[in-house]
Amino acid sequence: MAIKEVKKFPIGGIHLPEKKGLTSDQPIKIMPDPVEVAIPLSQHIGAPAEPIVKAGDKVKKGECIAELQGKISARVHSSINGTVKGIVERKMPGEGSYQCILIEKDKEEVELEKEEIDRKLLPEVETIRKRVEAAGIIGMGGAGFPTHVKLSPPPEMEIDTVIINGAECEPFLTVDHRLLLEEYEDLFRGLELIKKAVGAENGIIAIELNKKDAIEKLQQKAADWPGIEVQALDTRYPHGAEKHLIKAVLDREVPKGELPMAVNVVVNNVQTAVKIARAVDFEEAVIDRVLTVSGEALKTPSNLRVPIGTSVQDVVEFCGGPKDKEDYQIIVGGPMTGMNIDDWTIPVTKGTSGVVLITAEEYADSETRPCIRCGRCGEVCPMYLAPNRITAFINNDLLERSLEVGLMDCIECGACAYICPSKRPLVRWLKRGKAEHRANQK
Repeated sequence: MAIKEVKKFPIGGIHLPEKKGLTSDQPIKIMPDPVEVAIPLSQHIGAPAEPIVKAGDKVKKGECIAELQGKISARVHSSINGTVKGIVERKMPGEGSYQCILIEKDKEEVELEKEEIDRKLLPEVETIRKRVEAAGIIGMGGAGFPTHVKLSPPPEMEIDTVIINGAECEPFLTVDHRLLLEEYEDLFRGLELIKKAVGAENGIIAIELNKKDAIEKLQQKAADWPGIEVQALDTRYPHGAEKHLIKAVLDREVPKGELPMAVNVVVNNVQTAVKIARAVDFEEAVIDRVLTVSGEALKTPSNLRVPIGTSVQDVVEFCGGPKDKEDYQIIVGGPMTGMNIDDWTIPVTKGTSGVVLITAEEYADSETRPCIRCGRCGEVCPMYLAPNRITAFINNDLLERSLEVGLMDCIECGACAYICPSKRPLVRWLKRGKAEHRANQK
């Protein structure tokens, strides 16, 4: 089947070594429940969830263990059957730590029962929203915004199109690719439910051209889903940034400081849509997620379904561990937007898209090298920014000046750091500047 028209990336961006061949042909494997999980109370944008269990309580897989606080929050559920040991601290990628509910696994396994229903029927809008909220679904591409809020646009915002973001432009990561191939029925169903919830007529699944098998398969299957189309995108980083995705697919420009709703669009991640289908149809909570464990320094790169709260150490060891015990770096997320870590106890969260082990040759951190004023960072920036100028202000304690020249407009895609001939850690500095600004606001 011939692929239809290919939409182009609007401005800036870069072509990256993809490294996806390590796992793109690896079907999703289910990782067994670990001995213990540390489930963070804050895996989302907004207020942390409030624990409703205490040390000594027995909990079942899928049981709510922390309630949402306020409108912008999300419920948290137990990912294993076990006994609550208490509240513990776990380091998070970057700076800071998580407050986590520590659960020790029971020896007995209990299978979750699923009720058979007619998946051709569409529930009422409030039923969809309530089940999504009850399941604790958030944006699982990394943004972490509570999905029940996104499915409740203000009355004045008339949404006409829902886009499923299947670009997956980060190197190494193949989570969305595998879900597109293996769980497309849930994906189409989830998109239909999102359309119903926000009142949209059109649904588009946007996929980069480096996943031709997924594009061809879904374009064929889309014939059974009126109002849904599959759109191919050229392969360019960062096509997964939602504002650029909207510009490429619909030729609509989201105004500065606004959300996609401002141009009548809602964007959801592939795995988010799949989870919506499972939550609405079977009332399944988010207790696991699919992630890619990859890298040239890893023995057995894989795509895994992992219980939330599993440690990075358990995940890496399940994939055989590093090839060389000394010569590697661990990144949680993708190599462009993820964070380098040195603590193996960091838990998998709802937003963890990958764990990547890269070799010393691939990892560069040259903080001491000066900027040579070549301007390449500005040429590739998809937000029309001058990262070298912004970071100069940050590093010289001129935070207000960095804000004036666009610090908060940065989407942290990492294109600037990748293209920099001095290999300066521009993204780390940009993130630090944002963190300082948020701290000042509080």
